[in-house]
Amino acid sequence: MSRFIGLVTDYGYSHYTGILRAVIKGLSLNTDIIDIEHEVPSFNPMAGAYVILVSYRWLPRSSIIVGIIDPGVGSIRRALAVEAGDYYFVGPDNGVLYPAIRSEGFKRGVSLDFNRVSKLASNMFKGKIREWRLSYTFHGRDLFGPAAALIALGYDIGDLGDEIREDEIVRLDLEKVSLSNGFYNVNVMYIDKFGNIVLTIRPDNIGLYENEAYKLVVKGVEYVVKVGRTFSDVCVGDLVIYENSFGFVEIAVNQGNAFKKLNLSIGDLVRLAPLKYSKSS
Repeated sequence: MSRFIGLVTDYGYSHYTGILRAVIKGLSLNTDIIDIEHEVPSFNPMAGAYVILVSYRWLPRSSIIVGIIDPGVGSIRRALAVEAGDYYFVGPDNGVLYPAIRSEGFKRGVSLDFNRVSKLASNMFKGKIREWRLSYTFHGRDLFGPAAALIALGYDIGDLGDEIREDEIVRLDLEKVSLSNGFYNVNVMYIDKFGNIVLTIRPDNIGLYENEAYKLVVKGVEYVVKVGRTFSDVCVGDLVIYENSFGFVEIAVNQGNAFKKLNLSIGDLVRLAPLKYSKSS
């Protein structure tokens, strides 16, 4: 049995990505690999978790999602393989997998054991490497890729490590908001290639479409941002706040770059206050 494998990493389109793909193919030649995203901002599990959460359902059921945004590589952090709902998730235990696991519904999981994975991988790898070793800095190649390939071939995750409970997995919450002095306090979760800024909030949590505009406070600077459904609801060059195609609140500039206009980074605080205008205004 062969399954699809979806990859989400911060490797960029580099030899690291190519080797990861080669290892998977060297173990499971007929597995289809979907490159979901390799430009996740480096060392940022929150951004990676967002990409995984909004992407995995588009892959066929029984697919394996490999998420490698791993600033703690080589440390004591665990390596995971989890079956959740109709999917499998493989990657470091730093929160990057958790929102998707929670959304899909945890069934069972293991802490990957390199010795078990390498024993199976070494016996069937089609490349020249015969003795599998665990490096300190490239667990995508040495552990996560092989584990995903073995699952794609039909190996049970129980063959790859020791069982863990859901409450042992590192948690990461992508929906964070607090209210103070009439402002919703949220954070930047992701910035896409267009400079659109995804926030840690769903539209219903702030009644987005009950309002015509929002006062936006960023690093002490105030902006008035119109609520829209799409970019062209405002003039070219203007800011707009809207529900993005994955159900989160997002800020953009029509045919421009909100990231550059607002000078924001992932994790930065954004304060939002609703504005309502009378019909006569």
